[in-house]
Amino acid sequence: MRRVLKATCLILALLTVFSLAACGDSYQDAIIYFEIPEKPYSLDPQTASTDSELVIVANIFEGLLRKNASGAIVCGACESFERNGLTYTFKLRKDILWSNEEPLTANDFVFAFRRALSPETQAPFASRLFPIENAKEIYEGKKSAETLGVSAPDSYTLIIKLAYEDENFEEALTTSIAMPCNEKFFNESAGKYGLSAERTLSCGSYKLTKWNKESFGIRLYSNSLYTGTFTAKNSAVYITKDKDETAIERLIGNNVDIAFIDSSLSDTAHENKLKTIDYQNICWFLTISSEFSEDMRKSLAMLVGSEVYGADLQTGYTPADSIFPSAVIPNAGSSGMTIYNAEAAKSLFAKEISKLADKKFPSGVKLYYYDNSVIKPVITDIVGHWQNNLGAFVNIEAVNSAEKLLPELKNPTLDMAVFPVRADSADLGEYLSSFGIDAGNESPSDLQKKVLKSSKVFPIAFQNTTIAYSSALSDVFTSFGNGYIDFSFIVKTQ
Repeated sequence: MRRVLKATCLILALLTVFSLAACGDSYQDAIIYFEIPEKPYSLDPQTASTDSELVIVANIFEGLLRKNASGAIVCGACESFERNGLTYTFKLRKDILWSNEEPLTANDFVFAFRRALSPETQAPFASRLFPIENAKEIYEGKKSAETLGVSAPDSYTLIIKLAYEDENFEEALTTSIAMPCNEKFFNESAGKYGLSAERTLSCGSYKLTKWNKESFGIRLYSNSLYTGTFTAKNSAVYITKDKDETAIERLIGNNVDIAFIDSSLSDTAHENKLKTIDYQNICWFLTISSEFSEDMRKSLAMLVGSEVYGADLQTGYTPADSIFPSAVIPNAGSSGMTIYNAEAAKSLFAKEISKLADKKFPSGVKLYYYDNSVIKPVITDIVGHWQNNLGAFVNIEAVNSAEKLLPELKNPTLDMAVFPVRADSADLGEYLSSFGIDAGNESPSDLQKKVLKSSKVFPIAFQNTTIAYSSALSDVFTSFGNGYIDFSFIVKTQ
């Protein structure tokens, strides 16, 4: 295990400086235009949750650690750190300033971590900090925030004590949940922290200078107060969300340089000489209520598979062969998966129908699905296949919120539902928390069997998250699990 990383951080910092010098001026006058997926509600790093919020937070804040252009975890706000057993000691740079010119200190991290784990904050990624001593107990309201294993013996030293070993902890320190928070500024914001440019501080490569919520627009400018090794190679990022045109239309029309697009449009992007980066981090699931018997659920699941809807899946979508998209576990395997078998399905279904008083499949059964242009034909194929092979009639109804359907993974209450589950990091435990499963020390195959054994949850298809960008951009660096795009590396050449 690593002990002292000061020399490593120094070497990486020097390499970054040299690389910037090698490619000319590190600061360019170029403005990057970014079409955001949806308008952000809050830029509070402890509560940010959408891609739009996370990508901005990742660029205006800097945590203790950060990822370099090779994806390696290196020093961010700290100049060095060492680990001794389960205890980390971070030495912060002494020249860090917030955008209001107040010094950033170790106390800003102590306050941020305590606040992130407070039950009142309801931080969506609080579990990433659970390895810290007493963190989970604080989150569950069993202990006070003051008992958290994070302390600042002086203004530029931060000590973090872990309760147990976690291989993803350093990764977690690069993400939004671990960003610093100035306690004085937070309190003065009086409940409006992160809700406007005036109520948002910056300490990263960029500073937030404009946030117009009426005629939407956000502007990030290269932070002149930033003293770290990740100085932006461009002058600004202008962020828009057009109400009339889609992201792909804006890209093709040369109105923006970079955007998230529907993964089914990857081919269209390439045809128009756009470049793409893909992460397979979404899995669509079918859930069936326990109001149906286990064998009836199995019979329905036996008629779900690529044989039914594979032809309708577009670019960026593939039939699911496990519950884990590759961004979480590559080649996870098919342990516990229900295999398509029409004859067995008919036999088992008939057996279950014979047990019912009226010998009929219940009427009025409804399948709710998250409205998506690619998934709707899939749903139509599935219910049509049930009708043709089993005589089971199921109505479908679209809903506009995947979040409302997500609880069905733990306890299906609706007749049936189809919706996406997104992995926000490669942390297996974080992904499985949506299913109410504790990863523990079990193997992925055993965990998959545990999710699937009740025959209430069935994976249908994997979907990519796709970022498309103009050929005018180079050095586009993305980082899965932290807003994806680090704009500080990007050079705009045209």
